[in-house]
Amino acid sequence: MFKASFVLPSYNSAFWLAHAIESCQKQSYINTEIVVVDDGSTDSTPLLMKFLSDKDKRIVSLRNEKNMGQSFSRNRGNDAATGDIILVLDADDIAYPDRAKVTVEKMKKADFVHASCDYIDALGNKLGEHHADVFNRERSEKLNLNFMIHSTCAYTKELATRIRYRAGEISKLYMDDWAFQTEAVYSGAKIDFIPKIVGGYRQLSTSITQDPTSTFYRNDARVTE
Repeated sequence: MFKASFVLPSYNSAFWLAHAIESCQKQSYINTEIVVVDDGSTDSTPLLMKFLSDKDKRIVSLRNEKNMGQSFSRNRGNDAATGDIILVLDADDIAYPDRAKVTVEKMKKADFVHASCDYIDALGNKLGEHHADVFNRERSEKLNLNFMIHSTCAYTKELATRIRYRAGEISKLYMDDWAFQTEAVYSGAKIDFIPKIVGGYRQLSTSITQDPTSTFYRNDARVTE
């Protein structure tokens, strides 16, 4: 049985992180782990992670001694993951109960998958839907858009060892996910999609797409238009 690793980077997102982790704990697919990388948070995240990891041995809690940025945290989480498949989940998003199950099934014949999701607000109310479709490289290059929500993406551990999230300016601009997706395509990885809605992508008034000084890891605006 394949092992699936959820990797969650987080910075000062304790409130949202608790909900994200709970959604991973409630997966219908049993063989999972939850790798959380606290990127030097100054809120209650360290206390939350100690409490949760003491109660659930599936949780791997890592902490950067100082804020290193999202790319570093994503790479560190991927390196620590022991699963065959890595499922991306940002700290303020949620995975629906069958996400790991349907992803593992699809990943039997793919290297990288993206999926459909709900857009949700701060209270979890549904705002709309994003429907994943066959990746069209020509359209992506023409529009400079990937049409992927990174918090629905998954890829093999092997792919994560070959392709790294970029640090530097591209990470500061919250485009490291877009760069990773693009590099996966150009690497020759087999790309597939999941039509089923597998999670909730939170649209917050304080999102990074609206305020670059606020909540970390809101970085999919470029790929969801």
